[in-house]
Amino acid sequence: MARTREKDSTTDYRTLSISTLQRESRLQPGRSLEWAWWRRGEKVASIGITIESRHSLRLRYQSRSRGGDPIQHDYPVAIGWTPCHLGGERPWLHCPNCARRVAKLYGGAVFICRHCMRLNYPSQQASKRDRAMDRVWTLRHKLGCDAGPFDYPAEYIRRPKGMHQKTFARRIEQLSRIEAQAMADTVRTMQKLGIRIDRIVS
Repeated sequence: MARTREKDSTTDYRTLSISTLQRESRLQPGRSLEWAWWRRGEKVASIGITIESRHSLRLRYQSRSRGGDPIQHDYPVAIGWTPCHLGGERPWLHCPNCARRVAKLYGGAVFICRHCMRLNYPSQQASKRDRAMDRVWTLRHKLGCDAGPFDYPAEYIRRPKGMHQKTFARRIEQLSRIEAQAMADTVRTMQKLGIRIDRIVS
């Protein structure tokens, strides 16, 4: 059982990504475009973006107040650039609220960074126990094993055809270590809930 979320997740809000704009060659000064969000093939929202210069873009869109009245938004967002190790440059957005350099902004009424919005990434919403067990399943699947840790231990997993012996041994060692942590966390949780452990592992 994951702990109750203390913050919203980044997936709860619409995202504006500078990397996507660059990848699609849209960071051209003077260019205007529509940025839209889709769900099941249907457009659910959109904003207007104008690339004013190499160092600034402008957002134009409409939201609604709590009372349902339309609110027009029109404001600039600064763009910064940093050199890449292998050449070229990488663009960044500067949060309109705190000026922090970020790759993405998240939209409520105004597009600001996840720090100002107090958002977590989805992986941060899970407890440490949940993340450890998720890692266990990922490693088992990579080894071609569909059985869980309660079915049989990691050392009983057979080496997949074509996998080098040293690679297999290293992955089994890694799996065993993470599995021991996940199992211990699970047992502690069950004990707190008053569940008899022998009923689970027998």
